[in-house]
Amino acid sequence: MHRLLKAITTPTAKSTIIFYIASFAQNIFRYFFHLLLLRFLVPAEYGEFLSYLSLTYLLSIPMGTVATVVTKYVSAYTGKGDSTSTNLFFYYLLKTLSPVTITLGLLLILFANPLSELFKANSVAFIILGISMFVSLFQVVANSYNTAFQKFIFISLIGFINIILTIALSIAFIKLGMGATGAVLGQLVAGIITTLMIYWDIKPSIYPRIKVKKTPHFSLGGFTVYSFLFSLGTLSLISTDILVIRAFSDSYFSGLYSALSILGRMILFGLTPLIGLTLPIASHRYAAHGSAKSILLKLGSLISTIGLIGACIFGLFPSFVIRILSGTQYLAVTPYLGLFAFSMVFFALSQFILSFLMATGRPKATLLLLAATVLQPVLIILFRHSFSGIIWSNFSIQVLLSSSLIFYLFYFRNKN
Repeated sequence: MHRLLKAITTPTAKSTIIFYIASFAQNIFRYFFHLLLLRFLVPAEYGEFLSYLSLTYLLSIPMGTVATVVTKYVSAYTGKGDSTSTNLFFYYLLKTLSPVTITLGLLLILFANPLSELFKANSVAFIILGISMFVSLFQVVANSYNTAFQKFIFISLIGFINIILTIALSIAFIKLGMGATGAVLGQLVAGIITTLMIYWDIKPSIYPRIKVKKTPHFSLGGFTVYSFLFSLGTLSLISTDILVIRAFSDSYFSGLYSALSILGRMILFGLTPLIGLTLPIASHRYAAHGSAKSILLKLGSLISTIGLIGACIFGLFPSFVIRILSGTQYLAVTPYLGLFAFSMVFFALSQFILSFLMATGRPKATLLLLAATVLQPVLIILFRHSFSGIIWSNFSIQVLLSSSLIFYLFYFRNKN
């Protein structure tokens, strides 16, 4: 008992616990935001909004790559006390990645009309999404720096401010008659405000730019490729199904599936804070001590336990959960809620294992994630007219992926 109390009262443990509790609370608020939209918007409109959100996820794949790279490298620089690399790395990233971000934003604006026809949506929303791409690079880099610095309490505070602003602004814009487009605009404005606050916090570490005779060489090639695959797979597996169903099915069918998806993701929302801790903590521990086994055992056990408890509740009381959270207009998805919830548990476990493997120098496991990413849209197109077929195909993919990663984790650990 004494050892347990000592372990959980260290400064790092305290901030980690606070971060998890705060992040979990934020996810509840984010989930509450979706529940409000389910009440304010009819199924077809909510399907439209989640299509916007899913497209944003796909367009954010480069930004997801950046977040992983920044967290990994800055955590290592911090662990080694290399403040010069920490400072100069920020400017290197902005210079290297700005052209990609600007290009994506311009393409989204130029193709707003064709995209609106494909996804049965409003072209103005795609223009707003294009503008948001110009903000996203700076936002992701700055936020990832704070994650690498393990400023978990500040991150938690900013998260609360962001979600409160998002809810308030989105509802205001929806009330003004903007529908699903109003929710997209609300997210953009809230993101701009909180990004400025994050920048102000990390400013002492990145400004002014340190002048050195010889700039450090940042070699990101191999790890960046695997980070891209990690981001591609992660965001695709929670976005492609929404977009494919929106494009190939009617609006009502799409709305029902979107509602089921967001309800099932409540399990993932609850586990995401723990998964987010894996990369910075394991990277720091691995760089400082050469081992991060305790992180694997402790976080892995906690993620599995919490996820299974939540999925069992959803599986045992699906009708009650749907009535309370989304309303009676979505009761048609009751038979599938439990299965979708367990899919999210396996997905969360896969994300945790992948984060740990990347933190400890084994990023090739992302190739397994890539295989699942390719398989998902193929199966969804095959079963696009069958609700149960889509749910079971997603479940099968998640089980297969997590099982493969567990095998990879222990097999290559033993070989090493």
